[in-house]
Amino acid sequence: MSARAWLSAGALALVLNAALQGGAQDPPAPVQTFRTSTDVVLVDVSVRDGGQPVTGLRAEDFVLIDNGVRQQVESVEATAVPIDLTLVVDLSGNPGGAWVAQTPASKATSEVQAEIDAVTAMLRPGDRVRVLAIDRHVQLLAPMSPVESLAPLRPVEFDGLPSLFDTLATALLHPVEPARRHVVVARTKGRDSLSSVDAQTVQSIAERADARLHLVLMETAFDMDEAVRGFQCTFMGMCWPARRFWVPARSTLMGGRPRHVLTRVGETIASAADATGGALHKTMLLNEPTLTSTFKKVFEDFRSSYVLRYTLQGVPAGGWHTIDVKVPRSRSYTVRARRGYGVEDPVPSPNTPAAPEVPKTLTELTAAYERGAHRQLAVGLRRAADPARLLSAFEDGGNPWPATPSREAAFALELAEPMAFSSKPAEREQALRLLERFSRLVRHPLEPDTFERYWYFAALTMLEGSVRPATTSAFVERALGRFPDEPRFVLSRAITSDLHLMVRAQQKPTDGDAKNPAPVDHQTVRRDYEAAIAHPEIAVEARIRFAYYLHRGGQHGAALVQLNEAGREPITDPYLRYLRHLFMGHVLSNLDRREAAGDAYRAALDVVPGAQSARVALMNVLLLGGDRATAEALAEQVQDERAEGIDPWWMYWQGQYRLQPLAIGRIRELSR
Repeated sequence: MSARAWLSAGALALVLNAALQGGAQDPPAPVQTFRTSTDVVLVDVSVRDGGQPVTGLRAEDFVLIDNGVRQQVESVEATAVPIDLTLVVDLSGNPGGAWVAQTPASKATSEVQAEIDAVTAMLRPGDRVRVLAIDRHVQLLAPMSPVESLAPLRPVEFDGLPSLFDTLATALLHPVEPARRHVVVARTKGRDSLSSVDAQTVQSIAERADARLHLVLMETAFDMDEAVRGFQCTFMGMCWPARRFWVPARSTLMGGRPRHVLTRVGETIASAADATGGALHKTMLLNEPTLTSTFKKVFEDFRSSYVLRYTLQGVPAGGWHTIDVKVPRSRSYTVRARRGYGVEDPVPSPNTPAAPEVPKTLTELTAAYERGAHRQLAVGLRRAADPARLLSAFEDGGNPWPATPSREAAFALELAEPMAFSSKPAEREQALRLLERFSRLVRHPLEPDTFERYWYFAALTMLEGSVRPATTSAFVERALGRFPDEPRFVLSRAITSDLHLMVRAQQKPTDGDAKNPAPVDHQTVRRDYEAAIAHPEIAVEARIRFAYYLHRGGQHGAALVQLNEAGREPITDPYLRYLRHLFMGHVLSNLDRREAAGDAYRAALDVVPGAQSARVALMNVLLLGGDRATAEALAEQVQDERAEGIDPWWMYWQGQYRLQPLAIGRIRELSR
């Protein structure tokens, strides 16, 4: 995976790093809110009696409690309002099966088209529909369109790893016009492997989204996948997914036959659907629900539902509101309504133009930086269509803050970061030139100062994260020229030398990231690590990295000495504690001390439960030691359970990039 793909991992690693508390925090993202206007609230409610809709109810028939205070229902509308329908179909493959698309793309497309046609035949003129697919990424098959003008599907992608939670979150976060209602009907095999959000996040979004969510569990398809997985493992010896580049994490909404009991994750998703006034649909007796049959029932229920209107009384308007709706007339009535809503922020004054949610122009980006909207700034820069043009405009426009040159230098780091990770050599070169220019501008006229030191640290952690050692090496030497005894810069030199030596044989002469890079050999790497170990502030990390370098060269005894020295004092940084145990396991395994190696891997898993690198290494040691049954059970866990944090090994070659959010936060403070 490319280094650029780990941008989000850098921030997550900061959470693991307990020793780095105190970094600057961005303001929380705005909360998605339920539709409301001033203090007037609209709530969709359905009432059924024995499965049949109850009609003819009036305002006085309803009891509505908002944050513990009974409200006066002012009106009840039973007219059929137009709906926006989002259909979600599961096209993902079997994470535990062979990655072979046996179904022709044309057949997969025609099957989805048949489902869409069956559903849209029930809709009315004025209704709208869009279609999303669960696969390796959120796949938009058809944008929201009037039902009468919905275009036929183009060939769909399928058989990838499922991103169920990401797709549900995308489906729910659809803006809804005041005169319409939004319904999401999703059919899924109930697995997730690749999502960036979890079930709890989907639940949080559902509670605040202006939509009803109905989820259809495909229990037969789930069982078929499990049967294939079991057959492959038992009779073919294929206990790993075939022809995939990695073994995916796996989160399931339900267990296997015959009962298909919901897992804890499934209960969370069911609660999410219930919070919207929707439901999770499972097999009843022998009748398995389908997307079409579920929507037919949902649509009939929706057309006979009520819209309650009330003006908030007796409770503050702001924040989150829990609501409860009842119809006391009969105990046999089943009432479904959303469980709460959030009140939108006040509309800005006409004299104060609203700040764009995602800044695009250089003026908008500098304004976001000025008001401290650093998350918005980062999103805007990563979505920039032409980052090179933004950088050129910044260079040509002069300092936006003439009275504070340090702020311009800090802002330059923000602009350079996305381009430093670009796949285009020209953009990387432009970012490098910008950093080189500001490395001269940040010089204090008398002597190096704190701002310059942190500016270099932020630049170096960024460049280390890009995993381009030739580029980083030049900046390391520039930084050490100004601060020759700064421990983090000394460590950066050692890390860069180590990485440079490892990838030198793989790099092409036309790499475009360096001009005449200095030669690096094993003597250089050893010298640089020993220089870093001489600094107590970074000695632990330097020893751990030096040990792994020695281990890769077959010097396992020397590596063990370094790891033992690194562990003489308690290691407060979980990132380093995990790596020490992981590398200790590797070294001991090569020294044929397998029982001790297993203990080291288990110690690593105590630091980061479920981390893939330690789990797989432990599985290998157990297998080599003859404990095949435990190794196979662990292999199942690797596939079935998700790690509780970022695996530190995934970021090892990004050096000190895990510290970049801290460095940037400090630069922001110093440049105010």
